[in-house]
Amino acid sequence: MKNKIVVILGPTASGKSTLAIKIAQKFKGEIISSDSRQIYKELNIGSNKINKKEQNNIKHYLLNIIKPNKKYNLFNWQKDAFKAINKIHKKNKLPIIAGGTGLYISSILQNYQLSESKTSECPYDFLIFGINPNRKNLYKKIDSRVKEMIKKGLLKEVKKIYKKYNNKKLISLSGIGYKEIISYLEKEITLEEAIKLIQKNTRNYAKRQVTWFKKMEKENLKIHWNKNNNTIEKMIKNFLI
Repeated sequence: MKNKIVVILGPTASGKSTLAIKIAQKFKGEIISSDSRQIYKELNIGSNKINKKEQNNIKHYLLNIIKPNKKYNLFNWQKDAFKAINKIHKKNKLPIIAGGTGLYISSILQNYQLSESKTSECPYDFLIFGINPNRKNLYKKIDSRVKEMIKKGLLKEVKKIYKKYNNKKLISLSGIGYKEIISYLEKEITLEEAIKLIQKNTRNYAKRQVTWFKKMEKENLKIHWNKNNNTIEKMIKNFLI
């Protein structure tokens, strides 16, 4: 009998972290982040990284694991994620993969054999929940979240990191929120233009995320979309029997 995992996916700003924490509290779970930006130390505000207080005493994996100037790819993440899943199972807890980087999630569920460029059967039984809010509401949330990031000190964060590493070609600094502020720091655009660009690029990213999740469904990965909390709890209880 295979060990079990639960997956929470959805576009940026859809509420994945909140749902993952609720499930972890209810079912003795620990959370593995599947976010290609939140792996980096120091990139906190721009990556919208969950902080210690927000983690609500739930153990999180694959956050803050490398410096922004270090290389880290899909192969590294997949290997680290499999390790984390096995570690959580050994504690008799439920691994919950939560995040929006569809490629990372697919690499586990379709067990990518990266050295051979093919997929294989997933070593776990899995249940996938997706959050896909009304697009208009999601875009409003994205726009206000970007404004909130500016208030929280995104400008200061990017200045500090850019001064420290001084290389805009770093993969870590090519992410949304960082590249636009760097353009502002280099006087290529105004701050207002940078903010509007971050909002626009984040909305476009959310679209691409949804496209990837639809592709996963076409590849026979069943995603249970927009279920309410009671339904999710019942489904997980039945899944864990």
